[in-house]
Amino acid sequence: MRSFAANEYGKIIVVHLGKGDLLLENIQKALEEHQVKNAILTSAIGSLRKLSMHIIMDTGDNATNKFVTVDNAFELNSMQGLVLNGTPHFHMVCSAPGNELYSGHVEPGCEVQYLMEISLVEVKDMNLTRRKDEFGIDYIDTL
Repeated sequence: MRSFAANEYGKIIVVHLGKGDLLLENIQKALEEHQVKNAILTSAIGSLRKLSMHIIMDTGDNATNKFVTVDNAFELNSMQGLVLNGTPHFHMVCSAPGNELYSGHVEPGCEVQYLMEISLVEVKDMNLTRRKDEFGIDYIDTL
């Protein structure tokens, strides 16, 4: 178990994405534009027309991932995660017509249908990154 504490919040970033915008790529662009290295994703609402994610496929020591890309009408039901050392790590749950659910790790290529509204809060005094463990799984560590 590892835990880390911060004492100071910084900028609050609100990102509006429109039809055809790429979700993860534009969040990354906003983080760079506002020079934010560490943040907490506090809110995300909107719709997608292309979903790109990966999910784990088994419980072995070494992760087996399945990459999924689906074109459909999706409502974003939940998205959460952290930005550490400038790199977002988000998971989301989306529903398609008929309440078909998709859940997993957000990958590049998710495309907005109508709009997406995202808010992030910068964490100023936390210098963390992700490193790979002996199984190739990212864990949080200090810089």
